[in-house]
Parts: sequence; C-alpha cells; structure tokens
Amino acid sequence: MHLSDHPTQNLSADILKCLPVGMAPRLEALVAAQNSTITDEIIRAIEAHLCKQSKANILAIAREANVLIQREA
Repeated sequence: MHLSDHPTQNLSADILKCLPVGMAPRLEALVAAQNSTITDEIIRAIEAHLCKQSKANILAIAREANVLIQREA
C-alpha cells in the first residue's frame, strides 16, 4: 500500500499514534494554527529535514573537495 492509497483520516490517526510522548499536542496545535492537516504538517517537516540534510551533504562534499584541492596545491 502506498501513502496515496491510505485514507487521510486513518493516516493522520496512525501518525499521531507513532509520535513520541508530548509531540501529538504540539503537532495538533501547529495544525490548528496553520489551518492545515496533520499529514500536511508531517510532509512539511520531512521536506524541511531533507532540505537540511541535503545542505549538510553539500557542505560536507565542498569541505572534502577543499581538502583535496589544498593537498594538491
């Protein structure tokens, strides 16, 4: 089953069950403040995490390239 096949209502309930203690109320407050859905906020969080991870990977590659260039110089 793909996420797109999963009924949104059940997916949101499943997500809330899997969150660490104390996280569900914060997520529900964020949903209320943003007038969005739990699924939307989870997707935004994943996208933000992936963006940070990509940036970290790019910086690590740049540092490694810089070290290699300095060694060759």
